[in-house]
Formats: sequence, structure tokens, C-alpha cells
Amino acid sequence: MNTVKDLHFLSSPSVLQDEEHPLLVLLHGFGSDERDLMAIRPYIDPTWAVVTIRAPFAEGSGFRWYALRSLQSPDLEEMEQALNALKKWFSGLTVRFPHVPPHKVIVGGFSQGGVMALHLGLYQPLREIGGVSVLSGYLPDPPSPDTSWRRLPVFWGHGLSDQVLPYALAHKAHEILIRHNIEITFRSYAMGHEVIEEELHDLMQWLNDVVK
Repeated sequence: MNTVKDLHFLSSPSVLQDEEHPLLVLLHGFGSDERDLMAIRPYIDPTWAVVTIRAPFAEGSGFRWYALRSLQSPDLEEMEQALNALKKWFSGLTVRFPHVPPHKVIVGGFSQGGVMALHLGLYQPLREIGGVSVLSGYLPDPPSPDTSWRRLPVFWGHGLSDQVLPYALAHKAHEILIRHNIEITFRSYAMGHEVIEEELHDLMQWLNDVVK
């Protein structure tokens, strides 16, 4: 069994420094690392602080949040360990970012990182989170109908030509979130399993709307 220690992360501060400002926390995909999503920093308004967190388990030259038995069957033990490590990280948020109020914290992720963001924001809600963004993600095992979901706003972007996580998975997830009365902004793009400039512009508009 792997032991999860404190999570490594990169941070890009807000230009507002000692004034109240929003924070975007990003979780990378399977086999990547915290440097990957920091590449979208230029598309995020400079008034936002941005943090990218490294997943706890080694995967080739990168890292993963959990192993996959199959696309719809994550290793639940690893997922739980990763979620607990993320919860511990978020518990120290007010110390690391004293000028960021909870309603201005958005957690987002790409692919597997999007799954983790959904768990943190909706299934195992943290008071330190005000919204969730999912870039090319999926719902591996939707909770039972009696699960109490926190109704945070969600942005979901997905490629129509995604060959890793087919668009049908995103469409199904969209329907599930709607049924649970989640306020979701769903966008599809002419792309594969990736992030494009158009999507980032839409994400930024949504981010600013959510924290108004």
C-alpha cells in the first residue's frame, strides 16, 4: 500500500496580493504532474491566484490520483487516500491564502483530476470550495440517488472528438447533474482529449461570474 504524504503544489499569486481575491485550484490528469495545468495560467485573470497540485501516486514519469481497473472502476482505496490528502491540503487553505474567502475558491481538474474535483465539490463537500470546473472529465461511478449532493455551480467542457473519454460519457454526466439540480454550465468543443483556447475563454468568463 502506498502512503500519501503532504501533497506537492505550485502556486502563482494574484496581483492583488494582500487584498481579497479568488483562487483556482487545479488537479492534473492521469500520468501528468502539477506543471501541466500551470501552462494555462496566462489565460486566467491575473487577479486570480492559481495553484496546481501533484497527485500522490507515481505513474510512469508522472503521477495519478488513483489506479484504473477499468474506465468505470477506479481503485477506490487509492481514490480515498488521494481525497483524504486533498482534504488535508484544503484544511490549511486559510493559512496559505488568508485573503481568499471560501466562496471564491474554485477547484477544477482535467480528466482524472476533474473526477477528483467533482468528489471534493459535490459528493464530499468541503466548506472551502465555492465551485467546480471539469475539463474533459467523467463520472466513474455516480452516487446512489439518495446521496446528498452539495449544489455548487459546475463548469464542464468536453471535446466532441475525445477518444480517451468519449463525449457520450460527458453527456451522460450532464444529464445526471441536471437530475440532481446542479447548476451546470456545459460546453462542447471541436477538439479531442485536450484543452483549447476557446474553452479557456469560456472557463474564465464562468469563473468571474461565479465569484461576483
